Amino acid sequence: MHKLFSTISIFLLALFTTTLNVEAQLQGNYPPLDTPPPPVASWTALVDQTKLPNAPIRPPGTPCPPTDEFCVWSCTTCTRPDIDFSFCPNKGDWALTYDDGPTNNTLKVLDALNARGLKATFFAIGSRVVESPQILKQVVDAGHQVGVHTWSHTALTSQTTEEVIAEIKWTEMAIKQAVGLTPKWFRAPQGDMDDRVRGILKQLGYRIAFWNHDTNDWMSNSDPTFDLNWIPANFTIWVQNTTATTGFASLEHDAFNKSSSMAESAMDIVLKANFKPQSVSVCTGDKPYVENVTLLPSNINGQNSTSTGTSTAEQNNVSTSTVTETSAKQSPKNNASSTEQNLFLGIVCGLAMLMTYLRFN
Repeated sequence: MHKLFSTISIFLLALFTTTLNVEAQLQGNYPPLDTPPPPVASWTALVDQTKLPNAPIRPPGTPCPPTDEFCVWSCTTCTRPDIDFSFCPNKGDWALTYDDGPTNNTLKVLDALNARGLKATFFAIGSRVVESPQILKQVVDAGHQVGVHTWSHTALTSQTTEEVIAEIKWTEMAIKQAVGLTPKWFRAPQGDMDDRVRGILKQLGYRIAFWNHDTNDWMSNSDPTFDLNWIPANFTIWVQNTTATTGFASLEHDAFNKSSSMAESAMDIVLKANFKPQSVSVCTGDKPYVENVTLLPSNINGQNSTSTGTSTAEQNNVSTSTVTETSAKQSPKNNASSTEQNLFLGIVCGLAMLMTYLRFN
C-alpha cells in the first residue's frame, strides 16, 4: 500500500510539474530576451524600403532637429491622422491602455478591470510574452485588446529598418502563438516615432497608438521620490475637463508593482466622472486583430449597449467566448497556450514516468 501511494504521488507530481512547464513556454526558438532581435529576411522583404521616407536614424541622445521634417512624435508630438491614434474620437469615451506586460502585476490590473466590467488595451513586449504567455491569454480571454510594444523596448528611430521590422514581427509571432491572434495595433516605446517607422508599420498593416494623458507611472519603478498619489491626482484633474469635444486616452504600465497598484483607483475616478472606459479598438471602431474578432465594449453597471438584460458576469462570458472561439480557430495545432494540449502532454509524460518507476521498483 505504501508503495502504491508513493507511486501515485510521483505520478501526480510529474503530471503537475510537466503541465506547468508546458503552459509556461512558447514553442520554437526565440531570440534572447530584452535585446534587439535578429532580422529575418522573409520579414524584411514584406516592406518596400524604396517607399519609406528618408528620415535619418537618431542614436539615443540625439537632439531634436530645429525643424520637424519627419513628424517625430518624441520631439514635437506630431501625428499623422491616417495612421496615428491619440484619443478616443467620441466625447465621454476613455481608452485605458497599459504598457510593458504581461507580468504578474498584469493580474492585479486585470482583476480590477474585470470586477468593474471594463475593457482595456494592453501593449505587450515580446520578451514578456515569451516569459508569461499564460497571463496574456487571460487578458485576451477576458475580452481585452492586445497590441504590439516591440521585442526589446528599444527606441525605434535609433534602429535600422531591418531592426524595426524584427522588433515588430518577433513580438507579433509570440503573441500569435500565445493567444492565436495577430494584432493590428502598435505602440512605440517612449512614443519614439517618425515617418520612416510609420511607413514600416503602415506596410505591415498596423495602426499606431499614442495617448493624450500620461501618468508617468513608470518612474515609480526607479525613482524613490516618485509619489504614487500623483497618479490618482492627475486623473482627478483630467476628468474635470468637461469642455473637450473628444474623448481621451491614458497611459499606464502593468509591468511594475507600485504603478499597477494604482490602476484600480484611476479606474474608479474615471467611472465616477461618468466617462466610459474602453479598449482602443472599441473607442475607434477599428479592428483589433487580423482575424475576424469583434471585441465588446465595457459593461458598466450591466448596461452594455449589446446587453439584453444579462448580468455583468454573463456579458463578460459572452465576450470571453467570442474571443476564445475565434482564437481556437486561428491557433496553430501546436499552440503551447492550449490548456487541452498542455494537459494531454502532462498526462503522457506523467504516465511515462510512472511506467518507468514501476518497471524498476
